[in-house]
Amino acid sequence: MAGHNKWSKIKRKKAANDKSRAAVHSKAARAIEAASRACNGDLEDLHLQSAISHAKSVQLSKERLQNAVERGANPQLRGEGEELILRRYDGMIPGGENGKVAVIIEALTENRNRTAANVRHLVTKIGGELLPTGSNDWIFEHVGVITVSREINPGEDGDCGNDIHITGVSQIEQVELEEEKLLECALDGGATDVEFEFGRDCNGSDGEEEPNHAIVKCEPPDLLGLVHTLKINGFSITQFEKQWVVKDEGSKTVLDAEGLKKFEKFFDTMEEDFDVSNVFHNALPPEDFH
Repeated sequence: MAGHNKWSKIKRKKAANDKSRAAVHSKAARAIEAASRACNGDLEDLHLQSAISHAKSVQLSKERLQNAVERGANPQLRGEGEELILRRYDGMIPGGENGKVAVIIEALTENRNRTAANVRHLVTKIGGELLPTGSNDWIFEHVGVITVSREINPGEDGDCGNDIHITGVSQIEQVELEEEKLLECALDGGATDVEFEFGRDCNGSDGEEEPNHAIVKCEPPDLLGLVHTLKINGFSITQFEKQWVVKDEGSKTVLDAEGLKKFEKFFDTMEEDFDVSNVFHNALPPEDFH
């Protein structure tokens, strides 16, 4: 599901729920199958590699992962006429007194009528409404997003460093050199933005457990080419996908306490729906959200 920073706490909380974990695994397996169908099981295919990388990150079993690849590559292992298609649904859901939350829901399905009915039911159930596809384009922009692992660890002297040692260069300077190399390579490959993020500081004082990484953005048509450029230059790609990102911070909706409850409930139902693969939104948590 789309979302990061403070919303990651919601994701971690749900990950401990057996039902939610099963749904996450089912979606990861389906994404592998869809990617495998498109490339006939070619493990060198970038989309399939990304789907497999994500499946490993959510701890999908090796056996189930391999079965998904084989099912996608072999028509005899799946139902005749089944074709997984990515569908998009725009909507508005309650956000409390501060206004409504805009959402774009993506679903991977072989039965669009079933999926459309399910999504409509889940949205209207909490007081929201589905809109014609494209209605939320004024709030969101479609971008390619690549997550690059930085593999940076604290050095022996407490400074931030990485696994590469350059004689005569401090560990902080090594980090800066790696950042410059990534920035130059990404921009040459067509990137529109590069953000460096740390799950924790050099001393690990903020308590987060997420790894250090960089987020590279580009125009959707340039995504595969940029991924290839980064890979051949030695960078480790952990995931890449096309996302709907809020254009302007001013168009985000800050939830109040009641809006947060409804949003979390909505998020849970979307996570557990078998067809829904992503939910993009313009919601911000309350200032006192922990």
